Amino acid sequence: MTENTLQHRLALLSHSLAGTSIGQRLACLGTSAGHLRRPAADHEVAARLGGRIAADHVIVIEREIPLASHHGHVPLAGITQLPEVPWLKRHDPRHFVFIDTETTGLAGGTGTMAFLVGAARIDGRHLRVRQYFLTAFAGEPAALDHIERWAGGETHLVSYNGKRFDLPLLAARYRLAGSRDPFAGLPHLDLLHPVRTAFRTRWPDCRLATVEHRLLGFARTNDLPGAAMPGAWLEFLRGGHLGILPAILEHNLHDVVSLAALMPALAAAYSGTGGIAEPDAAAVARAWSRAGMPKRALRRLNEARERLDEAGLLELARLHRRDADWGAAVRIWDDLAHRGSIEAIERLAIYHEHVAKDPSAAAVLAERLGRREPGAAPHLRRIERLDRKLRQARISA
Repeated sequence: MTENTLQHRLALLSHSLAGTSIGQRLACLGTSAGHLRRPAADHEVAARLGGRIAADHVIVIEREIPLASHHGHVPLAGITQLPEVPWLKRHDPRHFVFIDTETTGLAGGTGTMAFLVGAARIDGRHLRVRQYFLTAFAGEPAALDHIERWAGGETHLVSYNGKRFDLPLLAARYRLAGSRDPFAGLPHLDLLHPVRTAFRTRWPDCRLATVEHRLLGFARTNDLPGAAMPGAWLEFLRGGHLGILPAILEHNLHDVVSLAALMPALAAAYSGTGGIAEPDAAAVARAWSRAGMPKRALRRLNEARERLDEAGLLELARLHRRDADWGAAVRIWDDLAHRGSIEAIERLAIYHEHVAKDPSAAAVLAERLGRREPGAAPHLRRIERLDRKLRQARISA
């Protein structure tokens, strides 16, 4: 299939099937769940996809990726030697299961199902990836059973936006199949959240494709838009033609391997041990502090001191204040105050009033704040309070 033909078919599928339910999509394709014909037998589909039949209407495609290899710029072996990070406590890399789904709709809901589930885990010196592909609706219960046996048990789930989409979707499908959700209660690391913490102020968005480009140095070629995938699978159900399904399998494979590569790359960004993207140091430091490791936060900010913006310097000063290192905190506030930082001026006013016990210096700073933000109630109250203190001091003298 030429690239122009592929793009034309994707455009047609996206236009005709966007925003519709699975029933409406089947109607658009001129068929129904009960009257789907699949001219290609499962063994033929399995052979063409490089997989094997796991159960009726379920094909599993398995790949081994050496941990000695790289995904973009990132060595996959880093998964087994992660440094300490605030978003991952005690862990055993052998229990990680990296999971991603391709579904019949992007909005979720009980009418949405996963026609392809990719899951990967460390197996010796390899990352073993299994992709469970449905060739008919009837294969879903068997596929869910196989996924549970492969990915359940003593597992630490790793996903990207999986807490909001993939895992709730799978939980609903297990319930509809009359089975318990094998992933309920398991530890689950959704990497979207630490990515957003570190890079939301640095990047235009935090989509996985952006992360791959900016953090992993990985570029996909001729990748498929997510909106085209539901229609491609339903078209396969209608006629049995693979069409762009191999490209969907490749897309899913890249998603799963990117999850594995993202863990060491993101850990390096948080620990300051390298990486190709500079995170928001202040946000990373706050994450360390929230995790109960303020010394790591302080070290991370000091390492990035020359590159810190105002927010980063204020966070560094806050940590110095927390340790009662007033000299270091005041030097940062003074420097920022000279640059016009209102928050730094306010911190200096608080310091001089309550710590240094110098109401005269505090009053000068309070007046400066009043000029910068006329009519602001906190500044007016501070000016009045300091004026009273100064009058009382003169009377006492």
